[in-house]
Amino acid sequence: MRRPAVIVALGLVFAARAGADDALHTGVVNLDRPTVVALGVQLLISGDDNHNAQVAVRYRAAGTAEWRSAMPLFRVHPESVVGRTVPEQLAGSIFDLSPGTTYEIELHATDPDGPVDQTITLAGTTRAVPRDPRSPSPRNVADAASLAAALDAAQPGDVITIADGSYSNHFLITASGTPDDPIVIRGASEDGTILDGQGYTGNVLDVYGSFVHVERLTIQNATRGLRFQGAGTEGNVARRLHIRDVRLGIGSKAGQRDFYLCDNVVEGRLVWPQVYSDDGGVHADDDGIHVEGNGHVVCHNQIVGFGDAMKVQQDGARAVDFYGNEVLSAYDNGVELDTSEGNTRAFRNRFTNTDATISFQPIFGGPVYAIRNVVVNVANEQLKFHALGTTPPEEPSGMLVLHNTFVSPALALNLQTSATSHHFLIENNLFYGPSPPGSRVADWTGGIDDGTFDHDGWFPDGTFDFGAAGRWSSFAAMRAAGVLEAHGLLLAPPTFASGLEPPSSYRVTMAPQDVTDGFTGARPDLGALELGCPLPLFGVRPDGIDETNEPFGCDGPTVTTSTTTTSTTTTLPYVAIQTTALTLTDASNAAARRVSFRSFTRQDPTVNRIVPPGVGGASDPTSSGATLTVHDTAGSGEAVTVSLPASGWSVFGGRGYRFRDRSAPISRVTVTADRISFVGGGAGWGYTLDEPSQGRIAVRLTLGSERPWCAEAPAKVGGNPPSTASSDRVGRFVAQPRTPAPVVCPPLP
Repeated sequence: MRRPAVIVALGLVFAARAGADDALHTGVVNLDRPTVVALGVQLLISGDDNHNAQVAVRYRAAGTAEWRSAMPLFRVHPESVVGRTVPEQLAGSIFDLSPGTTYEIELHATDPDGPVDQTITLAGTTRAVPRDPRSPSPRNVADAASLAAALDAAQPGDVITIADGSYSNHFLITASGTPDDPIVIRGASEDGTILDGQGYTGNVLDVYGSFVHVERLTIQNATRGLRFQGAGTEGNVARRLHIRDVRLGIGSKAGQRDFYLCDNVVEGRLVWPQVYSDDGGVHADDDGIHVEGNGHVVCHNQIVGFGDAMKVQQDGARAVDFYGNEVLSAYDNGVELDTSEGNTRAFRNRFTNTDATISFQPIFGGPVYAIRNVVVNVANEQLKFHALGTTPPEEPSGMLVLHNTFVSPALALNLQTSATSHHFLIENNLFYGPSPPGSRVADWTGGIDDGTFDHDGWFPDGTFDFGAAGRWSSFAAMRAAGVLEAHGLLLAPPTFASGLEPPSSYRVTMAPQDVTDGFTGARPDLGALELGCPLPLFGVRPDGIDETNEPFGCDGPTVTTSTTTTSTTTTLPYVAIQTTALTLTDASNAAARRVSFRSFTRQDPTVNRIVPPGVGGASDPTSSGATLTVHDTAGSGEAVTVSLPASGWSVFGGRGYRFRDRSAPISRVTVTADRISFVGGGAGWGYTLDEPSQGRIAVRLTLGSERPWCAEAPAKVGGNPPSTASSDRVGRFVAQPRTPAPVVCPPLP
C-alpha cells in the first residue's frame, strides 16, 4: 500500500507553503519550431505556487476577423521531472492549421491570487509543404555510375531524375540545397526505380546535407534503407518512397530540424504476431521511421514489420508531429514519444496489431499529445506510461490522451509498471475489450499523481483495478467512489457501426478497421471517429493531395486560401466508397485479362454508403447509361474508360440495377443498396499490367448524371517479410481488402 507515502508528501508541501507565491507572474513567450499544421507555445512563468492559474488560447489567420479557440495551455510541473531541467511554464499546441500561413495568437492569463487578468499577443507562421526548386536544374541519369557522379556533383536546385531500372550500390550525397532551391533526387516511378542494397549491412542511401529531397523511388534489400546522417541538418524530405526488406527504414542523427517524411510505404522484416516478449526484445531497434531533434513531420506513411513503427530518438525533443499514419503491425511500439519534452503530437493515426501502442517512456514535463488515434488489436499495453530505470527513476509527466479509440482482445486498458505517472489527462477515449464472465476490464498498476480519468467510455462491465487509487468490482462502483470517471460511461453493444468486436487473441492478424461509433444525437463525442462523419485518410494520400487540400472531420472539405481556412457543409460532387475487393490480371494473351471489383457499404458512415438513383429518374441507367473508369493513381498513367450503354441495363430488385453484355469489356455490373460489383476482361479490356507495379488503383462509376462513386486502394501487403511483391507485379494486382473510402475522389488522369 502506498497511501502513507502520499500523506507524507502532502505534509511536506504544506510545510513549504510558508513562503509560497501563489500569484502568477508571466515572463517570456517562446514559439517552438513550427510544423506544417501546428504551432507550439511556451509561456515562461514564476509564482503560481498553488497551480491554479489558467491561460486560454485563441488564434486567427493574419488579416481575418474570426477568432478560434484552442486548448488552454497546460501547466508543466518541473518538480516531477527527473533527468532533465525544464523551466516553470504553461505550454500547449494549436492544431489543424494551414501550411505556410501566419497566425495571430492571443494568450489570456488569469489567476484569482493576483488578481491577474493579462492578455499577451504574438504571431507564428506554419511551414509550407516542401516544394521543388525555384530555379531547377534537370539532371537525368540511367545507370549507377551516372547516379553516383550526379550525387557527388550536386548543387542547389539540381533535380536528379533516375530512370526506371535497378541500381545496385551504396549511394551517398554530401551536398546541401537551400530552402528555395533544394536538391531533389527523384525516381521516374516509385516502384520502377529501385536502389537495391543487395544485402548490404549498412545504408542504401546516405544523405549528409540539408534541404535534400528524396522522392518517388524504391529502396530495398539492406540492413538500413535511407539515413539522414548530418548532425544538425535541416529541411530534408523523404516522400513517396517504397522502402522494403530492411531493419531500419528511415533514420536520423542528433539535432536535426524540420524534416518532412510523408506518404511513404515502409516494410520491414518482422511478421505479426511476433512481439517483444517472444524473444526478449531482440528486434527492439528495428525502426520504421525515427527522428532526432525538433520540428519534424512524420505523416501519412504506411508502416509494417518493425519493432517500433515510429519514434522520437532524442531526449528533450519538441514540436514533432506524427499524423495520418497507417501502422499495420509493430513488434513493440506503434509510436514512441519517449523522452520528448513538450509539444510533441501523435494525432489521427491508425494502429493495427501492436504490442504496446503509444509509448511515453518517459515524458519530461509535456505537454505531449495523443489525440484521435485508432488502436485495434493490442497485445500488451495501450498506453505505455513507463519510466526509465535510472536512480531515481525518470517517470512520465505531462501526457494528454484525448478522443482515442482502443479495441483490445484482453484488457480494455492495461499498464504493468511500478512507476508513478504525473500530471496527465485521459479523457473522452473509448476503451473496448472482450466480455467473458467476470471480466477484468482495466489493470493499471502504476501510481497516479495528479492524473485524471474522466468522460471516457468503457466496455464491458467488470473489475476496474487502478492500484493505489482503488479497485472496484463494477463500473458503477468506480463512479460511486468519486475517484475516477465522474462523467464516464459504461457502453452497451453494439458500440461500433461496423459491428467490430475484439479478436479472440492478439495473435490474429487484423486488417485496419473502421471504429466509427454508433452514438447519435446528444451523446458525448467519445473516441476517435464519429457516426456520419467521413473517415480521415490513413496512410499514403493520393497524388495531388497534401496538407494544402486534404479534407478531414465532420464539417466537410477544408478550403485553403493564402490567408485563411474555412469549413463548409456543401455536398461533395462524388460519393467515396470502400474497396472491399479489387483484382486485375494480365497476360501475353490479351484475351486472358480479367478485372473484378466489389464494394459493400452497409456498415460504413452514411456519407460513404451506396444509394442507387431512383428508377425512372435522370440517372436511371436503363435510359441514361453509365461510365466506368479504372485508373492508376501512383504515377504509371494506366487508365481505361468503358461506356455501359442503356441497352445493357435492367432494373434489379425493385431499386437496384444490373448490366449484362457478354461481348463487352465489362460483362456484368450490379448496383443495389450498399453494393456495387463488376467483372470483365478479355481483349477489349485495355488495362495492361506491364509496369513493375501499379501502387494504387482507383475505380469511378457514374450512372447518368448521378454523382460518381469513387474507390481507391493500395496493393495488398503479405508474405514474410511483409511486402506487396506478390500482389503488385507485372501481370497481377490485388488490392488491400476492405480498404476504407478515400477522403477525396482521385482525379482522373
